[in-house]
Amino acid sequence: MRYGCVRGAVMALAAAAGFHGEAAAQILDRYNTGQWVVQANASNGAFSNCTAAAPYGGGANVTFMLTNKMVWGISLTNPQWTWRVGSRGRVSYWIDGSAPHAGSATATTPQRLILVLADSRRLFEQIRAGDRMFFRPDGHNAFSMTLKGTSVALAELMGCVRKYR
Repeated sequence: MRYGCVRGAVMALAAAAGFHGEAAAQILDRYNTGQWVVQANASNGAFSNCTAAAPYGGGANVTFMLTNKMVWGISLTNPQWTWRVGSRGRVSYWIDGSAPHAGSATATTPQRLILVLADSRRLFEQIRAGDRMFFRPDGHNAFSMTLKGTSVALAELMGCVRKYR
């Protein structure tokens, strides 16, 4: 994937996750499915992405995003984090006991990391079927999140993109 595509995906995910720069996302549709809020977003009137967001314990939140170009990523927010805004670093991530993937994360706020996920149907299905997703940013402790309910959320995310694309 080219740098511009990754940077664009990070910025789209950041906007969809509530970090608005110059232009805020326009909401085309929003609905609930279980604990997830699915949302279709536009930029300058054109469909840009769909998100599925859910709260986790202790004020943490997770948002999956799928763009109109079928690039996907995840935003993780934790009120206990203190990242330097704009910092970037390598992150290993894996589902249950699977082999790890390597990615790059960007801190868009002190409490939020944005990670573009591997372009992999297998990874998509692993997340849908898995129990836990683990993350290990270089130089930091690993953390994990439950994947309960993500099968429905990711199916809805794909349906949302198909509907508006």
